[in-house]
Parts: sequence; structure tokens; C-alpha cells
Amino acid sequence: MAEVITEMVLPGVYVAVKAEGLIRAGAVSVGNVGAVGTAEKGGNYEVVSLSTFDEAKEAFGEADSFSLVRGLELIFNNGARTIYAVRVPQTEYAKGLKALLTKDAHIMVTPGADGPAIQTTMKAHCEEAENNQQNRIGLVGCSIGDAVTLDNIKADVGTDDRIIYVAPGIKQNGSELSGSYTACAVAGLISALPPHFSPTNKTLAIEGLTDEYSYSKLKELVNGRVLVLEKKNGYRIVKGITTDDGPWKQITTRRIVDYAKAGVRQGCLPYIGRLNNDRVRKALKATIDGFLATMKQDEMLTEYSLEVSATRDDEIEGRCIVTMTLRPTFSIDYIKVIIYLD
Repeated sequence: MAEVITEMVLPGVYVAVKAEGLIRAGAVSVGNVGAVGTAEKGGNYEVVSLSTFDEAKEAFGEADSFSLVRGLELIFNNGARTIYAVRVPQTEYAKGLKALLTKDAHIMVTPGADGPAIQTTMKAHCEEAENNQQNRIGLVGCSIGDAVTLDNIKADVGTDDRIIYVAPGIKQNGSELSGSYTACAVAGLISALPPHFSPTNKTLAIEGLTDEYSYSKLKELVNGRVLVLEKKNGYRIVKGITTDDGPWKQITTRRIVDYAKAGVRQGCLPYIGRLNNDRVRKALKATIDGFLATMKQDEMLTEYSLEVSATRDDEIEGRCIVTMTLRPTFSIDYIKVIIYLD
């Protein structure tokens, strides 16, 4: 079916079909996990797609003293369905993360990596991915041991809207593991949640914590931009936060906006190369509007506004300007109860 009519020589009926009005943004995912660590077997820097823990053991061997399989078990146990895993030699996490740039992964972990050391590497990876039109969140965790104090943990935390710093370490299968493995459990949980569902107060499938903090210490860590766990009817996330101290401090805000970016980009791409006129721009607006309306219906947004335009200069230069204002939803973190007695 021809979209344009290139010539009309012989008498007849020539039909041009304009299909822009049927273009819709496709399915969007922000829950795939990328994991990098050491393993008993498997090729170095090769990306393996996994959907079950049995597949992980078949690809990488048993856990033992290797970090990747231990981490994958925690990710799967906490709800993840799709994981892209990479085996690396010890400490070669940056190369493993780079191998994942070709994959549709959104939540990145490096089981076994030291939190303070890997944080800079993870931040650089998330920035590179974003510049490559991929939106990612990196989870790192604290070290463990008698020398690790509350002040050490707070001092190690950077400030970045795409990094989540997790504490304390966890107990699993008879071993005490660093916060990098706690990060794996949290990553599995987040991956199983819709973008607008907060991990705050959610329980994790773990056996125990290496440290059980008092109320005052929990408050210190939360104020220090740490996603911290506590023992309360299971093992719970106290507050689902990134290391950002500005508008991106709630994980849900970061994920909702990433979801919107992915959907809008997917909806816009089919229009590249089409006519830059009022008819096509209206179709483009309808495509984006349909996607945002679904986000509102799903309660990711409370409201939005949308404008698609182009001046004559924009048309000449091949530009189309899309302007959006989004109002993402926020989770309930505090409930204040006032009781009056009469």
C-alpha cells in the first residue's frame, strides 16, 4: 500500500493512505535488571538473558564464593522477571556495565562490589546510558565489618538522582554479606513494582540484617540519603529514596519520569522523516496525548499539559517542538493523626 502517489499518467483512481492517526506508543518497560559480578563459569563480558534462577545456575554455576549467582538469587527471590547478567573477572565491573549498554536494562547492580568504590563507576555508567537515550538507576551498598560506622556510611554517600545507596548488609545462607547484596534484593523488589509504586515500607525476602539500627540511627541514615532497612514484621525498607537531595529524592519520581521519557520517545520516533505540517503535528500530539492519558489513568500522573508546534523557521530546519508539563504522583510517607477528646 503506497503512502504517497509519485505519478499519475494513466487515467484511474490513485489512493494515498495517511496512517499517522494510527500511530501509538508501544509497550514500555522500566523493570529489567542488569547485574555484573564474578561467577564460576561463563564467558567474561558476555550478556546472558535470564528469567529464572535455574537458568542463572546453569549459565554461571553455583554461588559458593562468587558474587554474581548470589546476587541473582536475591534479585529473583524479590520479584524480578528479566535480568541481563554479565560475568567479569574480579573488580572489572566497569567493563561489565559497558557490555550492558546494548540491552534494555533499567535497574543496575554489582553484587560483591565495594559501595564507596563502585559508586563513581555506577554514576558514570548511568550518565553514559542517559546520553545514549537509556534511563537507568544504579544501586550500590555499604561495606560491612567492625570498622564500618554510621559516620563512614553517611560520608560515603554521594549526591545523584540516579544512584540509590543501601544499608545495612544482610545475612543469607549462613553468611554475612555486604550492602551490595542488599542492593540486589532491593533491585528485585523495585523491578517488580510499577513505576509509581514506592518501595517504602515494602518487605524483602531476606534472612536477616548484619546490623539492626535504633530509631535515632535510622533517622540519621534517612537524613543522609541512605535507603535503609529495618526489622519490623519482617525486613522492610524504611523509605524509598535516591541519593538526590532535590526534586528526585523519591524513587517513584525518577521512575515515573523515566517511563514518560521512554514512552514519548517511542511514540515520536515513527514520525521522523514525515511531513512537518499541521496535520502530521496534530497526529503526533494525539499519539503522545494517548500515552500520557494512559499514564494518568494508571495513576502515574495527576495531571499533564501538552503542546506540539513548529514555527516556519522550525519547519525549514526540520524541527518539531513538543512541550509537556507533568505532575507525577507521590507516595504517602507520613500519616499525621490528631485525636480530639471530648
